Amino acid sequence: MLKALGTTRVPIKASLAEVEPQDPKMNHEWRQMSFSFELRSPTHRLIRVGLLNLVGSKDVPGTDVELKTGEWIELRGKARMEWSNPPAGVLPPKVEKSVIPYPLQQTQHFVAVALGNRGEGYRFDAKKKLETRVCYPGEHTHGGATVDLTIHPKKAS
Repeated sequence: MLKALGTTRVPIKASLAEVEPQDPKMNHEWRQMSFSFELRSPTHRLIRVGLLNLVGSKDVPGTDVELKTGEWIELRGKARMEWSNPPAGVLPPKVEKSVIPYPLQQTQHFVAVALGNRGEGYRFDAKKKLETRVCYPGEHTHGGATVDLTIHPKKAS
């Protein structure tokens, strides 16, 4: 659930093509919002998994929605995560010892939390054919309740 602490606009389109103007000679701006979740462990490195990026533009009707203070939207979906680690020796030894080994040898406990982040936008100057990244004050949201999660090693078949 994403709850507005103040009036804001939330992008709702999954494709950049839906926010670009039909006329390629027009200047335009758009903003992105990224959704992810984190698996937190007291003994291992944080695992952040990107889930979805949505885009919208105040110049293109129907590509974002306005949320007033206290209003909220809820996103639901399913994702599958494939576990992998970089080859041994890629990370510094101090960091590598906090990476969870794969395949799992023992049960691992995590706290999972959903996150939303928006702090950048883009401006396209059609005359110069130049896209510029625009930094806005960061807007972050925490998905509310955390979820305790236990992952067990896969049993040999």
